[in-house]
Amino acid sequence: MSTALQPQITKAGLAAIWNATSTGLQAEISHIGLGSAGYTPNADQKTLRSQVVKYPISGGEKLSSTLIHLTAVADDSAAFWVREVGFFLSDGTLLAVWSHATEALTYKSANTELLLAYDLSLEALPADSVTITSNPAGLNLTLAEPLASQATVMITEMLRGVQQKDANESQEKRLQVAGLQIADLLTRVKQCELQQEYQRTESLIAIAANAAAVIKLQNLVVTTSGSLK
Repeated sequence: MSTALQPQITKAGLAAIWNATSTGLQAEISHIGLGSAGYTPNADQKTLRSQVVKYPISGGEKLSSTLIHLTAVADDSAAFWVREVGFFLSDGTLLAVWSHATEALTYKSANTELLLAYDLSLEALPADSVTITSNPAGLNLTLAEPLASQATVMITEMLRGVQQKDANESQEKRLQVAGLQIADLLTRVKQCELQQEYQRTESLIAIAANAAAVIKLQNLVVTTSGSLK
C-alpha cells in the first residue's frame, strides 16, 4: 500500500528543476532518504536534519503530470522511527522534504526487507518536469505485493479446479460402482427367470407324463374288463 505525501519543495530543488527544464531536460529523482528528526520542513533545507539511511529508487511510475509513485527497498541493519523523508535528484540535490513535528511515518526494523512506497505530489512544480531514475536491483520486492496477489488468485483457482476434479472422479467412481451393482442385479434377475422357466418346463413335463400314465392305466383297465366278459 502506498503512503501519500505532500512534501515541501526546496529552493535548491526548484533551482535544479529550472536548470533542467531550461535546457529541455527533466530533473531525475534517484534516491529516498529517511531520518529520525520530526519538525516542520522549510524551503531553505538542503539536507535532512537527522538522516539515517538513503536508498536508491527501485521502481516508480507517473500517475499524472504532478503525481508520481516511488518505491525503494530498505534492507539494512538500521532501526529507527521514520519521522522525515527526503527525495533526492540524481545530482544529490534535495528536491523535497516531508516531516511532522509530532507524528512518525513508520518504524524501520533492522535486517528486515521493507518496501517503501510513496505517492509524491509535486503540484508546486511545472507539469512533467520530473522523471524517475530507478535501480532494478529492488524490482523483485517492488513487485512482490502484486505478484503475491496474482499468485493467490491462481492458486485459489487451481485448488478449486483440483477439488472439482476430485469431486468429479469421486462421482464417477460412485457411478461405476452403481453400474456394477445394477449389472449384477440384472444377472441375478435373468438367472431367476431362467430357473423359473426351467422349473415351469419340468412341471409341464411331469404333468404330461402323469396324464399319459393315467390314460394308459385307464386303457388297460378297459381292456381287461372286456376280456373278462
